[in-house]
Amino acid sequence: MASPQCCANPPTLNPAGGEGKVVESFGGIKAYVAGAAESKAAVVLISDVFGFEAPNLRKIADKVASSGYFVVVPDFLHGDPLVPESTEKPFQMWIKEHGPDKAFEEAKPIIAALKEKGVSSIGAVGYCWGAKVVVELVKAHEIQAAVMCHPSFVTVDDMKEVKCPIAILGAEIDRMSPPEVVKQFEQVLSSKSGIGHFVKIFPGVEHGWTVRYKNDDAAAVKSAEEALADMIDWFNKNLNGGGLCEADLKDRRCSMASSQCWENPPALDPAGGGGEVVGDFGGQKAYVAGSAGSKAAVVLISDAFGFEAPNLRKIADKVALFGYFVVVPDFLHGDPYQPDNPNNPGIWLQSHNPAFEEAKPVIAALKEKGASFIRAAAKVVVELAKVHEIQAAVLLHPSLLAVDDIKEVKCPISILGSEIDKTSPPELLKQFEQILSANPEIAHFVKIFPGVEHGWAVRYSHDDAAAVKSAEEALEDMMDWFKKYLK
Repeated sequence: MASPQCCANPPTLNPAGGEGKVVESFGGIKAYVAGAAESKAAVVLISDVFGFEAPNLRKIADKVASSGYFVVVPDFLHGDPLVPESTEKPFQMWIKEHGPDKAFEEAKPIIAALKEKGVSSIGAVGYCWGAKVVVELVKAHEIQAAVMCHPSFVTVDDMKEVKCPIAILGAEIDRMSPPEVVKQFEQVLSSKSGIGHFVKIFPGVEHGWTVRYKNDDAAAVKSAEEALADMIDWFNKNLNGGGLCEADLKDRRCSMASSQCWENPPALDPAGGGGEVVGDFGGQKAYVAGSAGSKAAVVLISDAFGFEAPNLRKIADKVALFGYFVVVPDFLHGDPYQPDNPNNPGIWLQSHNPAFEEAKPVIAALKEKGASFIRAAAKVVVELAKVHEIQAAVLLHPSLLAVDDIKEVKCPISILGSEIDKTSPPELLKQFEQILSANPEIAHFVKIFPGVEHGWAVRYSHDDAAAVKSAEEALEDMMDWFKKYLK
């Protein structure tokens, strides 16, 4: 018999709720859909026993859709959600009619329908009962990424057959999947080195907390929102076409990166720095510093706030003092992200794909002037490292990198991460390190800075002594890496 927690806190269903719409047939199933129909990345939300009309579930669907995904919430219960107080159809009778195995089979035509409409990467989220449906999809490799929230009916043996990146968000107070069981899941996943995973147990919450919370309970809302942020971060990292777009997927919609990517925006200064701005370096406007005759060059690639950020130019000037020629291209073309922009980051990202292709002419220009080089800045950098366009790389609090990216690195690479980072949490960086360690031919250095947040290396406040110290330490580590591998 299922735990009473599975049936606790039933929502007041609302068939007309949400900002999306209900369609009578999506892959043969009635469904709630939200988001841009032309998006190339989709997420399927699979409900708990209370079904697709639950207001909080539709609210989650709308928020995922606002991050750039096309979202489908199928009615796998066919208009017959559990009624806990029913005497005519108690849980044991109800579950016989609504087994997760049946929903797994019904999910396949939905996935086929998504592919037919041009979706190229699909994620799925399962809540309680729905988690079992999701894990079956994962085992069959029907989807590219998965999230299970306070799962029910999922076993350790299920984890042994996982075939795609999976995140498990558990509750401290949970009889269906207690922390001890969730930790067993994590142990099994950790033994599968090729499968990305993220496991987190939320303190002080009960089974069902992500979707059956009370909106007037501030603590409950906060925990649910944190789980939602973790879920979106997971899809941004693991669904191609979500998060920061790959350079060669020009037509895909982007989804919003972690909110940390947009925090502590700098006051831009186009005239800042000890170097100079040139109108054309490899086809890009750029800030340059250091001796133009140097045979070793460093390319610094900005975050979303662009090449006019004062701290970034200060870093460029310091790197130049070590004898390097430094180039900071304006890959944002005079259009850095503005926090007060009425468009969400996902909209901005659609026209600012990571500049891998634009970086190639910059590197060619450096080669023409006789330089060896590196560049620093996550997604673009790792793409250059994968095709061996550079001799050494440094990633500073990287955004939206996947384990598969690290598997293809072909030059020495240093990764400097932060302890408090939802975009690339320490757990993910440790996976990167494991993969790099398995390839002794590729020199690597991975360091997680304690007590700092994503962006600390370049978006720090000068009046915060601890923040300045951490940023300076990161700069020293970066320079040490260059000295070793830029000969």
